Amino acid sequence: MGIIQSGSVIAQLNAMGILTQPDSNVFIFDPSVSSFTLQNAIDACTADKGDVIIWVGGGHEVSTPVLFNKAGITLIGTGRGYNRLAAGEGHAIYAAASLTDEPAAKITEACRIIEIGFASRDTGATFFSGAAALIGGEADATPFGVHMLNCRFPKWGLDNRIGLAIEGSSDVLIEECGFEGVGGAFDSGIYVQGATQNLEVRNCRFRQCTYAITHGAFAGGGPHALYKGNVLEDAKLLDSGGNAATAHVTGNFLETATNATSYDDTVGTLQGQGIQFSGNQYSE
Repeated sequence: MGIIQSGSVIAQLNAMGILTQPDSNVFIFDPSVSSFTLQNAIDACTADKGDVIIWVGGGHEVSTPVLFNKAGITLIGTGRGYNRLAAGEGHAIYAAASLTDEPAAKITEACRIIEIGFASRDTGATFFSGAAALIGGEADATPFGVHMLNCRFPKWGLDNRIGLAIEGSSDVLIEECGFEGVGGAFDSGIYVQGATQNLEVRNCRFRQCTYAITHGAFAGGGPHALYKGNVLEDAKLLDSGGNAATAHVTGNFLETATNATSYDDTVGTLQGQGIQFSGNQYSE
């Protein structure tokens, strides 16, 4: 791991909208350097300073979850010429064989994660069992403003039943991410539980997922959510679990017909639970 404060690098990142403070530090993380871990890089950051970690490529096997517990940091993969939706294949946080009871990453503070992959072996009994990454949860359900962009959640034939779990967080944006049941279908690409406010899932791709998004048990009236512009292949869009919510499902593209072939129940029933629908595209 290295640290740079080059004015030209910071200026370029500012131009991309990644940095906002002139005294931010830029850290370089190389997973091939065994003496440093991604957790070391996160720990070296200063909260609320706009620090950036640039991942230069390569998979990162972890035996304990990576803790994104510094507010205001950005983790970005270098890409190496990949399609941005596929970049997580070369910049992946994945669980070691011994890590079978927790996600590969836990996000408990506001941060931005760009072009990173997540894969898990979790077989536990908690609500997020099988999730490759968890936002909030475990009495830390307070992150505000998490942004995940162009991240990849592949099943890779492992035990990760869920791509991403979210509990009780607010102003979370999941954007242009890919959820793919490689080697077997995901039960759900995204699992949402708790009093989640202003959750937006937009322009994501869900492939080989029994459901793209699942609503679990809620307190405080369920999630306030917007699901917009997502594309589904071999997947239903929403499993409401019969739970009340305040959500809008709009402008999504599905291979299936409306009602129970695209959701866990009819649109009319889901509307009675507080989930509204407009402008979705169904099979022709």
